[in-house]
Amino acid sequence: AAAFEAALRTLASVGDRSTGTPGNAAAAAFIKGELERLSIGTVAAQPFAVPVIRHGRSELEVPARGVRLTLHPFAGNAATPPAADAPGLSGPLVYVGSGELSQLNGKRIEGAVVLMELDSARHWLKSADLGAKALIYVDRGLSPRALFEDKFELSPLHFPRFWVPAEDLRGVFGAFESAPAGAVADEVRLRAEAAWENAVSENVYCLVPGTSPLRKKELLLVEAFYDSSARVAGQSPGADEAVGAATFLQLARFLKENPPERTVLLAATSGHAQALAGLRELTWSVATRSKDLRDERNDLRRFVKKAGLTLRALKEARFDEAGPPPPAPAAAAEPADEDAGGQDAPADLRNAALVERLKTDADLVSRRLMQLRMAEHGRDPTLIQELSAERQTLRHLMWRTSFEGLSTEERVLLQQVAERARRAQATLLSDARAPLRLVDGAYALRNAVQEHEIAAAVSLHLSSRGDGFGAFNGGWLYPLRPRINRVPAYAALDEALKEGARRVEEAHGLPGMFKDTLRPSRLRSWQSHFIDRPALGGEVTALAGYHGVTFATTGDARAAWGTPADTPERVDLAFAVKQSAVVCGLIGHLADAPRLREENAPLNGFSTVSGRATFLRHGELFADKPAPGTVLLCYQGNSRFYVMVDSKGRFRLKGVADKTHSLFKVVIEGYRFDDRTGQVIWTIDKKLTGKD
Repeated sequence: AAAFEAALRTLASVGDRSTGTPGNAAAAAFIKGELERLSIGTVAAQPFAVPVIRHGRSELEVPARGVRLTLHPFAGNAATPPAADAPGLSGPLVYVGSGELSQLNGKRIEGAVVLMELDSARHWLKSADLGAKALIYVDRGLSPRALFEDKFELSPLHFPRFWVPAEDLRGVFGAFESAPAGAVADEVRLRAEAAWENAVSENVYCLVPGTSPLRKKELLLVEAFYDSSARVAGQSPGADEAVGAATFLQLARFLKENPPERTVLLAATSGHAQALAGLRELTWSVATRSKDLRDERNDLRRFVKKAGLTLRALKEARFDEAGPPPPAPAAAAEPADEDAGGQDAPADLRNAALVERLKTDADLVSRRLMQLRMAEHGRDPTLIQELSAERQTLRHLMWRTSFEGLSTEERVLLQQVAERARRAQATLLSDARAPLRLVDGAYALRNAVQEHEIAAAVSLHLSSRGDGFGAFNGGWLYPLRPRINRVPAYAALDEALKEGARRVEEAHGLPGMFKDTLRPSRLRSWQSHFIDRPALGGEVTALAGYHGVTFATTGDARAAWGTPADTPERVDLAFAVKQSAVVCGLIGHLADAPRLREENAPLNGFSTVSGRATFLRHGELFADKPAPGTVLLCYQGNSRFYVMVDSKGRFRLKGVADKTHSLFKVVIEGYRFDDRTGQVIWTIDKKLTGKD
């Protein structure tokens, strides 16, 4: 019990373990250190990338009084970051209670920053409709998750929202609730830093070797998430959310004392709040063919080498009267991977990069010209003429068969183009090295387990205020067709669970802790054991064709998850420790049980969506200019998946359900947001769908 509580408090102490935060990295390091200290097997980490909103400083300033109040960004929009670039949004600060129309009467809402009670449902929309610039929620304390979830918005509306405890507001503004006409301050200034980034997190895993000659080639995968969900940025202690991770570490200690007959892969994953992104990455790495991983790695290595050669050739390019320099010798290049294949000559790579940049620059000038010519007022004929001449020169350079014999004007312009091409190529090279590291991590995981066959996979989704726990192969991540029937495939695992639960509960004196939920019951459906509707890890492994289940606490709404109120003091430690003991004993039984699976495994429907996001440049026939930084918001049913477009314009979304399993297609929305203002820069053209 002491070790369990210590682990839980350590995980909760970092303040916010959501993916991409320093607390997330600290939690991963803690779990990795604990596994290494136990010395029960080989410990490693699989890095993966997932788009998240990175938050910087957010504050409210009262210029007349010279005071500042720290704000906490509210995660209330599926796509738009709550950013307000310096000098910020300014206007009066107005308190509107719960935001009903009767409470808005007679108050200056247009142009204001609004203070609204957290218990206000979707009344924030009224303030946005009436022209408010931003909104700050007032939290009276211990607010349940439902008060945060009911304000979530799917449309990319730019309306920054924040969260502040009532006592913090009172410390600055006094009795703000009783301000005349709600006018708390005549003028405030609000600034906030928030932008999308492709954050890298880690799945920490430990391969515990089996002791039985008969069963050590079989693998029992046990997964638990260690991140927290954050409805308020920086305010996600996630103590109750850490019950699964604390139980995971208890299991590692249990296996130290009780070596398993089967090989066990312990995996602590991140990205749970991003539609189980870490588990989807881990499952893809284990399930995909080694050849596919090897091909992807070699493709990235070839691209990195090509980008390096191109950058070197561009750095050496000088366009003077004598023409460009001779090609750089091939020996100057970095050594190639044995499977990397041949490369083009440096001069060809340089010229191809220059032509690509010329196309981009000509497109930028064309767009600028279009804006100037369409302007109703303030046209600048001289600027239009200069830009037209520049575009003409750029196009002449594009059409040349070589860059020799250039005029002075062409040399000057081409030198500028070459500098921009160098910067673009340096970005490409940097961006290409990151996914290569991720693929190498996936390749290492695949090599670690490739000699084993997965007998079963168990995910932990545990909390501390339920009536026990059950095993489930379904959940609410994937909207499966009614015809998907996994019942026969789980017969052997179901029997092993029942036998193990009987023994473990009897040994610990905890009858009824494990619920019989895996196979259909005439008395009670598996869905009825949940008050909330969570996405469960067993869904992912079952979709990939494994005998995947989730050990989930039943009869618990998990009301504090993702909220600032999810602190260690609110955890029912006594129940969590008892539940942990039964979970560890039951997994230990599965590691030794004679038989866990039927020959007819669940049907594999784990799919990957790959594609490109590109622009059509002026004067070009094909859309071939990458649109890097585009955030793709992908829906399958009610589930949302995120992926970001890389510098080559490519994306890959892993772990969605194929059409055999799901009635729903994957619907893609795509946006690029300004990193400073949070405004949409571009979005996917959806003309063919009939949507605006």
